[in-house]
Amino acid sequence: MRDSLVRAAGLDADLIDEVVVGIPGVVVPGTGTVELAMNIPRLDGRLYKAELEERLTHRVTLENDVNLAALGEGRHGIARGVDDFMFLSVGTGLGAGLVLRGELQRGSNGAAGELDYVAAGLGQDIDPCAAALAAFAAGAVERDGASTTLAPPFDARSVFAAARAGDLLARDVVREEARRIALHIAPIAAVTDVELVVLGGGIGTNSELLNDVRPLLAKWLPYPPRVEISSLGENAV
Repeated sequence: MRDSLVRAAGLDADLIDEVVVGIPGVVVPGTGTVELAMNIPRLDGRLYKAELEERLTHRVTLENDVNLAALGEGRHGIARGVDDFMFLSVGTGLGAGLVLRGELQRGSNGAAGELDYVAAGLGQDIDPCAAALAAFAAGAVERDGASTTLAPPFDARSVFAAARAGDLLARDVVREEARRIALHIAPIAAVTDVELVVLGGGIGTNSELLNDVRPLLAKWLPYPPRVEISSLGENAV
């Protein structure tokens, strides 16, 4: 990838000072070890920063991909000029990049924004990720599938497309997805009082979610944040 980018730019590779790589996991401060990278086989526990530097022969900065997306939105996207905001990525996985007073917050272990653990101890399924969305849609069809166009594998793209086309059951699934997303935003917004929440990721960039997320936060919180869809989309990271 490095070589192809250099060729496309028509520049000398010796001009590269540093390479920045975004990964879906926690980068342990000081070591470059990757943890909690459940979605990529054999990445978890590796000294990935050192491996990349050896392969690329450049200095490497390794960063959580959602953190990079937050920085991207703050520099070039819809969060430009906002000091306190959260980028919430909902797709295959779930994560948040939190910016307060204009600075990205990584936490003491580099694990700030690992929202998969918000549901710990609640005893209920509030997971908004792709697999959970498909499972909820499958259950809804099994219970009341007489008048719906939804069919396996119930991927997010087809669910949202059906909802836009007027499928009432698909609309119920989207409404539940919005509720689950709002349940993850609410505790972070209550603690940090962010001005803005930017939704991104394969699921989060569906603008239909705003119609349900915004009213829920307005009902639950005394100071609900503004909620918008990422303006950078897949380019945020």
